[in-house]
Amino acid sequence: FPSHDTECLILSGAAFLALFRRRTAESFRKTRLPHNSLIKSSSTKQAAFTLVELLTVLAIITTLTTLGLAATRGATEKTKTTHCLNDLRQVGVALQLYVVDNSGRFPSTSHQGVAQSWTNTLADFLKTNFLGRCCAVPKHRSKLTYAWNDSLADAQGYGVMAPSLRSPSSTMVVAELATNNTGEHFHFAGTRGGASRITPNQFRSEVNVNCHGSSANYLLAGGHAENLSWIEVQRRLTETNTSFLVP
Repeated sequence: FPSHDTECLILSGAAFLALFRRRTAESFRKTRLPHNSLIKSSSTKQAAFTLVELLTVLAIITTLTTLGLAATRGATEKTKTTHCLNDLRQVGVALQLYVVDNSGRFPSTSHQGVAQSWTNTLADFLKTNFLGRCCAVPKHRSKLTYAWNDSLADAQGYGVMAPSLRSPSSTMVVAELATNNTGEHFHFAGTRGGASRITPNQFRSEVNVNCHGSSANYLLAGGHAENLSWIEVQRRLTETNTSFLVP
């Protein structure tokens, strides 16, 4: 909703526009008087639209246009954030169904070997319209713009058991992949199981932490998706005995 100042500005703009129309109409009537007319009515003398008034009207119109464009951009960004959150919610639902069907085990995440990637193991549980790409980064170099937390798999790439998670509601499962990266899962601290040592800078090199302005979307092991600011993510990463990356 518009602020009080914005409402006042809009009302002022409307008042000046009304004055502009009135002065224009009076000026038009003045031009239609006979050339030999000696009538100099007081209303005719006041009909001219001054330069100051004209510049004021133009300034208000420009300001209102700027406010409108800013509001449109904000609404567009909000739509993209919501669309991305819905994608991650789909993954969250698929994850819960997979865990139930696989005796409490999380999906695998592996480039090679017997274990499959989460994109394959969850395929049967995802909706057919799931593309795995956030519309906020249409030029992303990776086929998928979301990646899996590799700490949720063992050394062979097999998913961990859900009951072993200390705090599912605060453990990250999927996040938005940094635009210069490719692949279906993250490689935190360079090796599996090394997420406990990761720094905010290392995290930022893997995750597109500002995908939506100053925030990004994250799917947590409890099945819910959240939009978190980079400041909040840094706090979660550095808190004592954190479970944000380490299950």
